[in-house]
Amino acid sequence: MVEKARTAALKMMKDAGFEVSDTLQVLVDPKLSFMGYSTRRDGKDTVVVASRALKSGMIEGLLVHEMSHVYRTHMHHPSHDHELLGRVERYLLSRDELKSDYQVAVIQEAVNHVQDLYADDLAFRVFSRNEAFLNGQVFDFFLSWINEKPFDGKTPKTVWLNVGIMLNNCFVLSNMVRHGLPDVDDRATNKVQKFLSQTNDRMNRDFLRFKDYMVGLKDDPSEEEFEKSLTDYLEGVMRLAKDLIRLL
Repeated sequence: MVEKARTAALKMMKDAGFEVSDTLQVLVDPKLSFMGYSTRRDGKDTVVVASRALKSGMIEGLLVHEMSHVYRTHMHHPSHDHELLGRVERYLLSRDELKSDYQVAVIQEAVNHVQDLYADDLAFRVFSRNEAFLNGQVFDFFLSWINEKPFDGKTPKTVWLNVGIMLNNCFVLSNMVRHGLPDVDDRATNKVQKFLSQTNDRMNRDFLRFKDYMVGLKDDPSEEEFEKSLTDYLEGVMRLAKDLIRLL
């Protein structure tokens, strides 16, 4: 199944004009807690997928998404420029505001959302040539990503974790908007609003601001432009968390 899906995904990428080397390998990690990721292993581009991804019925779509990350990296897109991302991370860490693992994890996830948006810009172009992918299953997949319930408790950690949920929900809606995916019966919007209704006005305002940022990401920004906008975005995340903690 894995080899068949790998071959099909490589062909779909190539047919859409986003060719990835057929030396790319796909590995299965039975212990992986999320669906998959792309990396380099033994000198080869590698996609690692969870065992449950093979049973999801969307393995080819997952591989196209991960291959889009590989393509963005090889094309030196700023969103996948490890040197640029390292500069931004070192700048934020130098300010001595990210002292806990959970804070760093939320910031890293915030960066991942941006990278996923850029990867999906390619993936959805691939999917548009293969209508079987653009069906209700894709919407249901996005819908399953939205979390309706904030973490309980009034601690700095729960504040950061709830900011992470907010950004995740924002990513889902923004991705749908970028690719014109219909929000059937407003189900996605209603789930997001259920989460936001349990927060406060400040998080609601910043949700809209971050959504504008994600929806408005330019396809081909310069390195300088992207580095500045990404830094501003991440500083905004840190500022939101800090302000919410003051309200505890």
